[in-house]
Amino acid sequence: QRRRSQCAGDGLVALIDLPLTVSPVVAGLSIVLVYGTRGLWGQWLVDHGLPVVFAWPGVVIATVFVTFPFVARELIPLMQEQGSGEEEAAVVLGASGWQVFRRITLPNVRWGLLYGVMLCTARAMGEFGAVSVVSGPIRGSTNTIPLHVEILYNEYQLAGAFAGASLLSLLTIGTVVGAS
Repeated sequence: QRRRSQCAGDGLVALIDLPLTVSPVVAGLSIVLVYGTRGLWGQWLVDHGLPVVFAWPGVVIATVFVTFPFVARELIPLMQEQGSGEEEAAVVLGASGWQVFRRITLPNVRWGLLYGVMLCTARAMGEFGAVSVVSGPIRGSTNTIPLHVEILYNEYQLAGAFAGASLLSLLTIGTVVGAS
């Protein structure tokens, strides 16, 4: 029984690590294949006024996909180390799931969660591959700073591209230093 549980945990960790092993461009292509107008759910979503590809929802999905492992990799070992004794005691004493989460789990993992979110934010600021495929960098609509830097560079506006890249670098370094 314990060995079966360990195998299931290993499978979950492998699934969480998937975005770290797959190229961001491939991740973006996968999102287009699922949510594009010719994808599995894309046409239905567009028909109901919820476009994903070439819209902000696609940018958010792509960014969350490539950055989620940073939060999970911080929280999983922390939660395994702490165990579930306090949560189980709270449930036995009549606490609801939300109460257990809000009063026990979240306070116990808040610093790991904050650190993971800051790493996630630093990674998200520079995401280019998946976002480029999914957003089709539409100026004023789905353009992000890394995509805008590329556009400026391709238009030979080197000062603007350098300024954007410098700003992005400073924000990312500031986020990582703030997490330390």
